[in-house]
Amino acid sequence: MVAALYILLAAAMFFFQDTYFSVGGMELSLKNPCALAIIFLALLNFTVTARLGRAAVLARHTAVQMLPRLVPLVFSAIIWVASQAEANAVLNGVSMIIPQLLAIVVAAAAVYLFGSRGIWYCLGAMCAANFISVLTVIAEGGLDEFLRELFALLITFSGETGPLMVKLETHDLTFAFGPFLLYLLLNRKEIRHPVLWLTVSSFFFLIGLKRIAIPAIALGFLAAWLLRLLPERAARQTALCAGIGLMIFSFLYIVGIRYGLFSFLEEYLEINTMGRVRMFENLEPYYDISFTYVGKGTGFERFVDWASGEVFPAPRQDAMQIHNDFLRMYMNIGFIGYWVWLWSWLIVRLRYWFRQGGKKAGSLFFAICVYCFVLYATDNAIYYPYTMAACSLVPMAFRVEELEEEALEKYRAHWRRMGGVD
Repeated sequence: MVAALYILLAAAMFFFQDTYFSVGGMELSLKNPCALAIIFLALLNFTVTARLGRAAVLARHTAVQMLPRLVPLVFSAIIWVASQAEANAVLNGVSMIIPQLLAIVVAAAAVYLFGSRGIWYCLGAMCAANFISVLTVIAEGGLDEFLRELFALLITFSGETGPLMVKLETHDLTFAFGPFLLYLLLNRKEIRHPVLWLTVSSFFFLIGLKRIAIPAIALGFLAAWLLRLLPERAARQTALCAGIGLMIFSFLYIVGIRYGLFSFLEEYLEINTMGRVRMFENLEPYYDISFTYVGKGTGFERFVDWASGEVFPAPRQDAMQIHNDFLRMYMNIGFIGYWVWLWSWLIVRLRYWFRQGGKKAGSLFFAICVYCFVLYATDNAIYYPYTMAACSLVPMAFRVEELEEEALEKYRAHWRRMGGVD
């Protein structure tokens, strides 16, 4: 009963991303009530089951996963207060961070309800939502046209996207399959029916094809596979060193953009940068490569159309996005904030997952970090709630039953020392 209700709510959450309703003149996504219902279901279940060990483990997991989302909020709050920002700027920034935190809590709720099986229930709900979307599109355009457009999409590697495929091009949901695919690839020997899960997940992943996600998955898998060849301690140290390398690379990438990297790629190497040269030129007045650069606050990018440089008096969600989450984060929270955010996103969490789950959990999480790193360098994935939920749920669910038992044993030992009763 609980599983069926969860799948129904989760599938609705994934399906209704772009369906809105109005409350007091404010438009809200229908996915949010579904997400809150999942959290309420987990809380209700807690009152009945009271899995204290699992709750304690998930409290730690949730706090660690939230840390890189809270860092921008703290630095933005300082910026808003210091600059005496208007209420619409503050509300806009907070509204970008809250869905991320909500997504992490939704992931924790699924793991509390089902333990490690939460991976399969969530992935099943995602596939169900995609399947309903496919049926809707087929009913509208016909099976023959759907198959023709799908074939064209795959054969041209998304170079040709027909109107039916455009309707299925939900980037957030497509990117959310990435962490699940990495889990399936890295743990296929320990999974029942891995070929079935890989086939179904890959099919829906390809329907909403985003070209950059394929090398992102490949690099994430390769990184984790290489780590798992090493002894435990060497794998942890290698992952941490690689994490520091990624931090440095991301900053040098921002420096390169500032000083004409994409102009060089377009003019001298004749690479089509899809309008990024003009976009990055429009960004230049708003940030500096300097230790004293303090940032503009989370959500500032919505006040400018980066295609034209036009500045809006109020935030706009239909403005051209930056397509570079590292540059966006640097512009928003400044030099110091950016490095603190990177440290919390990579090093703090890598150390945590290696300590909690050993080499397998740590390498899996590193694979997800590499996957996200590629997306962040080329797209706007950092604020996608479904992608965030998937990136949180997969490591949270890994070995959770074992960690739960370890936590319970610690509590029992503590109560024995205090003279309590088990």
